[in-house]
Amino acid sequence: MSALGVRAKVESVASQRDTWIALGAAASVYVAALAALVRMPDSAGWADPLFLLGSLVVVFPALAWTLTREQAARRERAPATSALQLAGLFVFLAVFAAAILGYGFCAINAGFPEEHTQAFVKLAVKLVTMVILPWTLFASASPRTPAVGTAIRSNFFALAVLGVAFTVFQCVAGHGMQNLAELHPTHLTLLWAIPACLIWQTVEAGLCEEVLFRRVLQERLAGFARSPAVAVVWSSLLFGLAHAPGLYLRGGSLLEGVAAPTPLWAAAYSIVMIAPAGVLFGVVWARTRSLWLVVALHGIVDLVPQLAPFIQTWRH
Repeated sequence: MSALGVRAKVESVASQRDTWIALGAAASVYVAALAALVRMPDSAGWADPLFLLGSLVVVFPALAWTLTREQAARRERAPATSALQLAGLFVFLAVFAAAILGYGFCAINAGFPEEHTQAFVKLAVKLVTMVILPWTLFASASPRTPAVGTAIRSNFFALAVLGVAFTVFQCVAGHGMQNLAELHPTHLTLLWAIPACLIWQTVEAGLCEEVLFRRVLQERLAGFARSPAVAVVWSSLLFGLAHAPGLYLRGGSLLEGVAAPTPLWAAAYSIVMIAPAGVLFGVVWARTRSLWLVVALHGIVDLVPQLAPFIQTWRH
């Protein structure tokens, strides 16, 4: 074997070793968070986290993997990312999570008590801090994807199958339908609320979160680690952790039956109960690099759980 061949083999082994170390570290973080969460006084136990883990980290990503195999065969590797670039992005995420999702939204709640105004102000802030700023500061050139016609056909099929499967999952396993039933909405209300909520969630959650956490963060992690798997797992963990300030500061814990949240509870809950959802979106992005696909899928995923709160806010 030539010297170049030996060097390439050594680098490949080192890359595989670094990948397994990074994945093992992520698994350790999750296990520690899960162990901490189930020991807390208001814990519901192991069943819900493990069910969520199996569904969102195994079943749905496996379905997404299968549906996007044609796209994945043609995708290119993420552009290289330096340690300095990644460090700058991490600083941005930390400031964003604390200053915007935590204290910033608390200030908006206090300053704009009227629900409609509050919703539009939060949306404007999200668009600036989660789309415009990170795209301007950190997004590299657009990733190359397969020919437009092939991509659109493949992605629409993947969106349809995943959207239907996840909607059924939310209706059966989630609380969204129960919350909706308690409102007793009329058929006329549902006629306008379902499409309006879908559009709102696609922009407010889908566009904002997918640009920041998939198009920017996951793409940069993939370029640094040279491993799509590492990028999916760690971007999902950070996606979850970004929700912790809101859970702790804005009363989000009350929805989970926790009256007196602690920072440890907020961090553990975010990792165990929110981060797994990022794996599904992360797999779809890694396989297709289609921003419109992950944005639209995110909007569909959030439709059922957010429909009741949306009706409560906008029907008057």
